[in-house]
Amino acid sequence: MNKLIITVIMLLFSLSLIGYNPDTTAVEPGIEGYVVGKADNQILVVSSVPKDYSSTGGVKEFYNAIWFSNAPKDISIGQRVQVWYDMVLESYPGQSKANQVSVVSSSQPEHANLTEPEVIRKALTSQGMDGAEVPVIKAVNYVAEKDIWIVHIKQGKAELNVQVIDEKQDSE
Repeated sequence: MNKLIITVIMLLFSLSLIGYNPDTTAVEPGIEGYVVGKADNQILVVSSVPKDYSSTGGVKEFYNAIWFSNAPKDISIGQRVQVWYDMVLESYPGQSKANQVSVVSSSQPEHANLTEPEVIRKALTSQGMDGAEVPVIKAVNYVAEKDIWIVHIKQGKAELNVQVIDEKQDSE
């Protein structure tokens, strides 16, 4: 009887090893969102799409936010990215190591001078932004008739519509 139990355990263990491949990259990214912070080789990515955890006693509008180490140096604040990762430390924002980072291309509206990432960078540095809370970029819209951009940002419980004039500075 003991030999049978040991044989079954060894068989199950062998099968579990065959199915494990640490080099497999998930087809879907773990998070897609805007880069709203950068420090050294780390980026803070915040999802624009909320998750609803109210059915399990959580919040109705939760925005995933993760600091990723191992980020490419050419990633900038304001860019929309997809990030693949394995594990995340459960803090807020979370912390993880990026396995792969892909920039989601954004189209520049006709007649607009600024790009979406440039507009987001300007909006995040505008007055009224509280650095203590993680900013969520909910929407970015170009209003051609007024030649302005409107960036809808949620920060904590506050929601702001930041207007950015569509003009490049000399230093840009």
